[in-house]
Amino acid sequence: MEVLEEDENRSIVRDKGGIPKYLIKEVQVRGEEKKILEKSEKLFSQAELQSVRKEPDIELRQKVLHEYLKIKIPETKGRDALVDEIINRAMGYGKLSRLMSDPELEEVMVNGVNSPVFVFHRRYGMCSTNVVFEDKDELFRIINKLCWVHGREIAPIIDMSAIDGSRINITTDPISLHGPAITIRKQKRYFLTITQLIENGTLDLDLASLLWMSVDGMRMSPANIVIAGMIGSGKTTLLNALAMLTPPEERIITIEETPELQLSGRENWIPLATDKEHDMESLVRNTLRMRPTRIIVGEIRGSEAIALFNAMNVGRKGMGTLHSSSAREVIYRLESPPMNVPSRVVSNLDLIVIMNIFNRGKPMRRVSEVVNVGGHEGDTILLGTIYEWDPQEDKAVKGGESTISAYLDKLAERTKISKKEVMEELKKRRAVLENLIKNRIFEYNDVVAAINAFYADEI
Repeated sequence: MEVLEEDENRSIVRDKGGIPKYLIKEVQVRGEEKKILEKSEKLFSQAELQSVRKEPDIELRQKVLHEYLKIKIPETKGRDALVDEIINRAMGYGKLSRLMSDPELEEVMVNGVNSPVFVFHRRYGMCSTNVVFEDKDELFRIINKLCWVHGREIAPIIDMSAIDGSRINITTDPISLHGPAITIRKQKRYFLTITQLIENGTLDLDLASLLWMSVDGMRMSPANIVIAGMIGSGKTTLLNALAMLTPPEERIITIEETPELQLSGRENWIPLATDKEHDMESLVRNTLRMRPTRIIVGEIRGSEAIALFNAMNVGRKGMGTLHSSSAREVIYRLESPPMNVPSRVVSNLDLIVIMNIFNRGKPMRRVSEVVNVGGHEGDTILLGTIYEWDPQEDKAVKGGESTISAYLDKLAERTKISKKEVMEELKKRRAVLENLIKNRIFEYNDVVAAINAFYADEI
């Protein structure tokens, strides 16, 4: 048996030819810590939890809960880990709490009774665990607590956004034949920066530089961009990384059903989230009264699409994600119900970026295609591939020179500078990113500081 990774809390192992196993180690909790853990679910009232939920910034919610508990819990060697577990228990995760505490896990999946809980690990992909629910009562205790904490009623299908930002889907009797099933898509504690994505191979320096220049438009003509891909391909991660590259003076409004995007430290950022009375479309329409420089829609899937594209049509810059596997499919989905965006309005889009996830022994997320939207002829949107991923070489390769040249010509025409100057701007951004990677600058705050310094020098 191969040990892939191990620490004091868990080990990840793999049998020859089998899927990895994520094994939680039993931790001996004694004395004062044991007493605190036993009464952990009573440390927060529902009113206190709902008060925290009203805070739109999920990162701030976590800080509030942590600071609140640190006041109540005496200083001990393992206090931080204890605080994490108490918060997860208070959220209603029960037996799943230690899985929820691991930032390397993206999803936690309960398939029913007498079946191992599965997790999706950032590096090792799908793993079985040694966590098993032995009867329905044990499972329903977690479901009841989750519903109580989040003010939901038990039903055959329950879909909710948790206080910690995670998305929870529950199916129960009679539709779930092996017993209740729970799928938790965890809220990311941190998003990868553009330098981390380059380091991980998601995209290379040349492509990252081009996307950066497209996003900021040299402060004159930023691009309208849709990032598409299937579930779990890394769309939102790339969207967040690109939003970090925007000039600091931009007024950015993000609109999501479940808040995920994190632009902490940006003073002119307004995150909006839907509720029972305000859907995505109404929020997008409302942003036009808020003087946004850029509107970012977390996931485009309904009538908010036409509102966003109409905003682009009157000069607002837009970005967002969409579930599609190719650029042509993106166009088809935008033009079809329930989005119904006319082709002449779809042509306001500048770039379509396709993300994909591949499994070659471990999950690999890659930008598999970048496509220039070149206007339309009649009802047909013209598309040209700028970059595409070569699976044999595992790298992005340029599309036809004429396509890249056409895109750079478009940038030059919009910004009213020469193509030579556009190329110089591209080289500047590449040099910045190359220097950051050379000096191992990967953390969010450090990358944002470097990007802001770049823009300060450009004034």
